[in-house]
Amino acid sequence: MNNGRKEYKLLWLIENYSYCWHQNKERLLSPKFNALDSKAWCLHLFPRGGREEDSRFIGIYLNRDEKDVGPESILLKCELSILAADGSTLSSTEYNYTFKRGAGYGVSQLVQIDEVLLRRRTDYLPQDTLTVCCKMWKDGGNIYKIEQSSARTRIGIEKISFLHVVENFAELEPNEKKTVHIQSPSKQNCDISSSIYFVNGSGGGGEIIAEIMPSDKNHILFKQKLSLLDASGNIIECGNVDNRFDATREDIRKLPLSLTRQSILNRKNDYLPNNELSVLSECTFSTGVELEKIEEIQLELPMVVLKQKCNNVHNKDGYNTAEKISACPSALDDLKATYNNKYLTDVELKTKTKSFPAHKVILCARSYVFKAMLTNDMKEKNSNFIQIDDLDDDTVHQLLLFLYSDYLENLQWESAMKLYYAGDKYAIEKMKVLCFSFLFNNLSVSTASELLLLADTHSDSDLKNLVEDFILKHEEEVFGSDEWENLIETNPQLVIKTMHLKYKRKKGGKLSNFGEL
Repeated sequence: MNNGRKEYKLLWLIENYSYCWHQNKERLLSPKFNALDSKAWCLHLFPRGGREEDSRFIGIYLNRDEKDVGPESILLKCELSILAADGSTLSSTEYNYTFKRGAGYGVSQLVQIDEVLLRRRTDYLPQDTLTVCCKMWKDGGNIYKIEQSSARTRIGIEKISFLHVVENFAELEPNEKKTVHIQSPSKQNCDISSSIYFVNGSGGGGEIIAEIMPSDKNHILFKQKLSLLDASGNIIECGNVDNRFDATREDIRKLPLSLTRQSILNRKNDYLPNNELSVLSECTFSTGVELEKIEEIQLELPMVVLKQKCNNVHNKDGYNTAEKISACPSALDDLKATYNNKYLTDVELKTKTKSFPAHKVILCARSYVFKAMLTNDMKEKNSNFIQIDDLDDDTVHQLLLFLYSDYLENLQWESAMKLYYAGDKYAIEKMKVLCFSFLFNNLSVSTASELLLLADTHSDSDLKNLVEDFILKHEEEVFGSDEWENLIETNPQLVIKTMHLKYKRKKGGKLSNFGEL
């Protein structure tokens, strides 16, 4: 009799993972699989957390179906992990649990969402595919037999482009919507209504809004690009948003154009031939799960066979492609070198004490604020320099490095505060999100007051809510700190509102990171 253990392993590939439509508490289910005396196992993945306090984490659970005809209780050891393309483990958790029918158990904070979608996206999402691994076994000892299956879930994507022509644009009244309906010829059978209107704000220029509304609530808008078609047939990009890498997945169905109504009227010969505004919309929707199946089953193969099969896969023809590719410089490496060496620069960012050469095409590609400065009728377009008096030299340098490399170097509390401000001012959303994550993860009693003021100043409700939660959990330490006394003097209204939350919120008990489903 062999005293080793028999193990079951499931590899679950989730294609187009960045298009997961799930909000907090919504789950994505794997195909059901049979393993270890049970015929009804399923993995439950929470792309944006299974509880409110886990909203910035991915959670994963192993669940046993309540209708399973197997034993009443099954004691298992389980390992849940996310794998890289080469099979190495990126994030993992292991536990013992007695699974009764209908029971589920796992970890609510396996990995931060930002880690997967932003900081290490190339590691976690090669070709936008997340690979989840579930290992299950009963007994101790070495593995002597293994069952292995692979499952695949594909999230559907639908791309729709259309031209919305607004007649008599110059006579349009504030909030007067011009709406067209687009019938989709695809099998998804989802129609779209596109509305264009403008609102009068404090600037008086008239902000133009493009509003997209699908007829099917399961069609979730993730990407939208807006462009104007001018009198010469040129395409002028005037709005671009990509919601796939947003941990909170904000609603982007209303997107403002970078050009105001007044700026369009000022160039009506270019933008309004025959008094018609032509807006090209390019929309990408997530349409839910379009495929889920168990693809391959390997029954009780000896370990020696599995090792040989694995070696054949990873060392075919003796050529290690992954190793060769990893040795090559990336496009971001080359762009960073271009910035550091100041090749062919054509614009300068000037602080009070220093000038930073840069490239217009990079600034425009990474920030629609910079793009508006350099392409519209603004002073920066003709002067070829951008004056920045509210940022210090190091912050501008870090800002430019991020625009060229997509990476923040040596981030510290003070630099993160300044770069968050810069990201908000110049609409560099990814940099702002990275600073948000750093600041929140390094939040303490002594920094809570400063971060609360930052969130309030920038009207960042997500950050403000998180800081308020922290303050109320540590109210005695925060309210008694010198930093809070300073905030009382500088912003008493904010202090009053924060302390008033004590009497408006219901306090809940702290939950463990591990738990039942």
